[in-house]
Amino acid sequence: AGTAGRHGCSDLAWTAARAALDHAHVSDSPERENAIATRYLVWVLVRQARFAEAERVAVAAAERIAPAMFDHDIQRAGIFGNLLFNAATAATLANSHSRAADLLTEARTAAVRAPVDQISEAAIFGQRVAALQTIEHTIRAGEPDMALRQAAVVPDGRTPAFWEAGHHLMLAAAELELRQRDNAFARLTKAVSLAPGWAPTQPLGRRIMRALVDRAPRRRNPEFARLATIYQAV
Repeated sequence: AGTAGRHGCSDLAWTAARAALDHAHVSDSPERENAIATRYLVWVLVRQARFAEAERVAVAAAERIAPAMFDHDIQRAGIFGNLLFNAATAATLANSHSRAADLLTEARTAAVRAPVDQISEAAIFGQRVAALQTIEHTIRAGEPDMALRQAAVVPDGRTPAFWEAGHHLMLAAAELELRQRDNAFARLTKAVSLAPGWAPTQPLGRRIMRALVDRAPRRRNPEFARLATIYQAV
């Protein structure tokens, strides 16, 4: 489901996630595996613009697997946090920004209680991940100034390269909105350096690069032309 989703195959991701739910019931850890499969199912619901359903399903699954106050199960906390991220994304896209902020606050609290970073198909979670998710929400809520201030104090931590690249694309969008075009260009360059096979395929990166091309002087330096080609903006 995760692989299909990253390649934009939403129908296949849905089928795989449904199959994963079926298998979860007969696995050694049905509660945990069900929650992991639900996370991918919610991912598809978001991309189908079924935001209310996505939020409801994610929150219900998070409540079922929520770690107890003194539970030190790191993976359980990560799965819980990722479900809250998905619910917050759905709420943000439905313009329920206060609801999304509440969900992200709960996820950040879980990250503080489970300080070990996780990078696996089960969960990508930690304090840095929670901070990046909060910044993305802030940008989508139409507060680019606030997002850039938040980005200045993001904690260190381990995240996948494509997450870091996506973070720079989101910040580039905020900087473009604030007419900080040189900074936006630098962010696009950083995203490509972090995930050269992923960043240039993202619609957001292409939109930003096209906007920079439209606003650039006729005489462009070689690095600008190279990046425009990479993002297929020429």
